[in-house]
Amino acid sequence: MKRYIEQLIDDIRQASWNVNPPHELWAKSKADPDDELELEDMSFAEQYIYGEQQPIGQITGIGPGQLPAPEKLSVDEQAQLAVELEKLLDLFHFKLDFPESFPASLRYPFIRNFWSESHVPLSFGENHIEFCDMEEENCPFPGYCTTCKEAAEQMRIDEEQEKGAKCVFDFDFDVEDLLPSLEQIRECARENRELREKEDELDENGDEEDDECVVPDFQDGFFDDDGSPIDPESVPVPGLCVICKMYQVDDPEENLLCLMNRFDQRNDDDFQCGMFEKI
Repeated sequence: MKRYIEQLIDDIRQASWNVNPPHELWAKSKADPDDELELEDMSFAEQYIYGEQQPIGQITGIGPGQLPAPEKLSVDEQAQLAVELEKLLDLFHFKLDFPESFPASLRYPFIRNFWSESHVPLSFGENHIEFCDMEEENCPFPGYCTTCKEAAEQMRIDEEQEKGAKCVFDFDFDVEDLLPSLEQIRECARENRELREKEDELDENGDEEDDECVVPDFQDGFFDDDGSPIDPESVPVPGLCVICKMYQVDDPEENLLCLMNRFDQRNDDDFQCGMFEKI
């Protein structure tokens, strides 16, 4: 078995040379994998829209039949293989979520079982593989993971704080107090009428003696809520837009709506668009 393990480790290391080139989607979109938002959007598109599942053995080049059963291996041999296999999976963007303190020898059975699954290969980013269903009684890492206990404790604290919090809302008010008075309405109408008369007079005479009454010409453009102009080129374009049929169409109105949507979500981690239609 020792000789077989040595040969298997050589095969695993050689398999690391066979990483496939990026999906053609990345070349078409010209997305930047170093950009966090573009990476997230394009990885999502590759995995859930354009990707097709493949057996892990086909993705990595190491077949599941090459991995011996755990009971045929010593603790050290299981640890050796676990380390090499995790390195190989990292190259193919698979991240197995083990507790940091979980021994390598105990990881091997999980990794071997994972090899019988099928997943979508990724060109960039990370595909996290969970082994935990967040049920403490079914914990796969007893003695090594405290996530469930910590989550339960935090929920208990949140519930106690919610019970202890007192939020009082006073809805005892007269709706009439919220409405403008008749005198306020008349004053507003008078001011508006005077303003319109001044504007009409300026239009007829071209006289701009009163600078305070000059109405500036409207300029086409894109403005924020404060009225400041926005350069459309400064609005980031998520990777999801690049692969959308609606991106840069000939309809100026549609382009403006897309631009407004991108601007509104410019600081969001997860870009959402109800009009997305893949190319």
